[in-house]
Amino acid sequence: MFRAKARATKNGVGYYSKQYDLLRDYTLELQSTNPNTTVKIDVVSEPNPNLATRQLKRIYICLGPLKLGFKAGMRDLLGLDGAFMKGHCHGQILTAVSLDSNNGIYPLAYAIVESENTASWKWFLECLGDDLEMGSNSNFTFISDRQKQRKCQGPLTPTATKLLKKNEQQAAEYIARWNGGGKYQVAGPWNDQHVVDINQMTCTCRKWELTGIPCRHAIATWSEMTDNREMVGELYTWVHKVYLLDTWKVVYDFKFEPIKGRAMWPKSDCPTRIIPPLYHKMPGRPKKKRRQSMEERMSQKEKSSQIESVIASQSQTQGSKEVEKLSRKFGSVTCGKCKQKGHNKRTCKGQGAGQQEGGGANEGHGQEQFEWSRYVKLFCNSKAHVVAYFLLHLDIVMTIAFGYVQCLHNNNN
Repeated sequence: MFRAKARATKNGVGYYSKQYDLLRDYTLELQSTNPNTTVKIDVVSEPNPNLATRQLKRIYICLGPLKLGFKAGMRDLLGLDGAFMKGHCHGQILTAVSLDSNNGIYPLAYAIVESENTASWKWFLECLGDDLEMGSNSNFTFISDRQKQRKCQGPLTPTATKLLKKNEQQAAEYIARWNGGGKYQVAGPWNDQHVVDINQMTCTCRKWELTGIPCRHAIATWSEMTDNREMVGELYTWVHKVYLLDTWKVVYDFKFEPIKGRAMWPKSDCPTRIIPPLYHKMPGRPKKKRRQSMEERMSQKEKSSQIESVIASQSQTQGSKEVEKLSRKFGSVTCGKCKQKGHNKRTCKGQGAGQQEGGGANEGHGQEQFEWSRYVKLFCNSKAHVVAYFLLHLDIVMTIAFGYVQCLHNNNN
């Protein structure tokens, strides 16, 4: 079965090592069908320049439509991440993503490297910086969050609409006072007081500047100006244009061009062939489980807390209906033989024998008479099992018979 599967995989896909020979042809096909596409191949330095093969070290790909869409989105946000590659082609894949106008994931570039180290990340970021024309004074923010897509309602993206409505609800508790110029003093609960500058479109809480969406202080100012019939326009006009639906549409206006089959790819005139890289085994045991995101970990914690609360509630209800059993801890044990405390019948060694012998004569005589009467009654009343009892207790047969004779003698007298 294993050989048949391997043979079928070989015929369908081909030897994986031969796929590396087509990397240069694949690069030419991508760049011809999708303009502005950047592909960079880095190979291991070879001391022998006459060698016909070169070992692949890294490859970087940034498609032209994605590059243009990122620049049209007007958001200097980048998220970097890496993941292991499974299968015959070992290594790691490094990715760079951004956020669109709805805070959704927007792929930008990726690279396949030998391992995740400082040298590979530096090479990847240098290639990315050249593509995005980053300078030494570029102001980029690196992020690692994502949100789901929602239906569009209004001139803003769904995420911006949700955040704006939340700020509107909070702004109802704030009061804005005009200073006679272009500034307002906005006060609210919990001594929350800030200054809103209408001319500069800023607030001292800095949320309006950081997110591009008016904060609750700015919305309270907008409400005060609207009540005074000032020409301030709609509230969405105070939102940064990156959150507009028109901007969101422009980001995805750039389309990918499909590529032709392998037989129609242009042939590279490079004299050297590319061979697979060497596999560098990472230290430690390889992980099999997928790395979970923060949302997944939080959902699991919530589920476990809910299960614990349900179990606790069930135990409380059962405890109220059922009587709890008393613990035997710190309780005193009474022996069934000597009637002394501190041990049981099984571990009794006759500790109370001396006290029982030293008891009063009348008490012993009374107990002896009680034992005699019990045996006599047993002998007189038992008919079926008296023989079996005698056979098991031969040592007291004579004693019972003697007592029976004494009882007959007393009755005759």
